[in-house]
Amino acid sequence: MAVADVRGTLTIADRALTRIARQVTLDVPGVAPEQESVGTVGRTLGRGYPRVRWQRAGTKARVEVEVAISWPASAAQVTTGVQAALHRELERLAGQELAHVSVAVREVVRASASARPVARVR
Repeated sequence: MAVADVRGTLTIADRALTRIARQVTLDVPGVAPEQESVGTVGRTLGRGYPRVRWQRAGTKARVEVEVAISWPASAAQVTTGVQAALHRELERLAGQELAHVSVAVREVVRASASARPVARVR
């Protein structure tokens, strides 16, 4: 009996993939953190960004992500970065092959005052 015959299967729930995809997306430079893209009420109601939707068929998946970006980030660079990160990290972390990744920028926000660098010279 070969080793491959002894192995079981791994099934990862859509909810887990959504959480992984959200975190991977938030790690891409230029993606606005959730607290900057929506108020307290919106966060409580789950209306913040990024938003992730899945469609899975067998071993392949399609994912749609909506993001808010921080001004003055390039929308083209951020969306390309999100696509590359999702392809790489979902394969690495969850063994999920992505057939298609769609990223839409839904909002551009200013960085919060606490996120802005403090002047060093006065």
